[in-house]
Amino acid sequence: MTSQAGTPETTKKPAPGQTIGARPGPVFDPADFADELATAARNEAVGTEIWFENDRVQVWDLALAPGERVAFHCHQRDYFWTVTDPSRLMQRFDDGTSRIADVAVGHTNFMEYGDGEKTIHDLQNIGEDFFRCVTVVLK
Repeated sequence: MTSQAGTPETTKKPAPGQTIGARPGPVFDPADFADELATAARNEAVGTEIWFENDRVQVWDLALAPGERVAFHCHQRDYFWTVTDPSRLMQRFDDGTSRIADVAVGHTNFMEYGDGEKTIHDLQNIGEDFFRCVTVVLK
């Protein structure tokens, strides 16, 4: 799929339109992140710190100063995230596509994964403001 501007649009979750205001970002060479991508399918660190975990949920803090990023990681369990501190973000996906979004306080996405479904991506704060969201993974 290609955007109106001719930039390839990812088919990865979240689907286009699920993140309000998201738009295609620059294409990149996955080889630039080969080391991270080699282990990403086993990396379930979806935030910067686990705040709580039990046999039913895992609650992550995801806090990024401008320019910071979290490494490529894998989502394959249902989860949701809610923004508490807004900024501009870029997600790079393992297929070489990316997405940029300006997220506002309270923006929430709920993602569901069926058997064998997964999303591998990183997340970088490309804005000028500190970013934070709380991510809850359902076990």
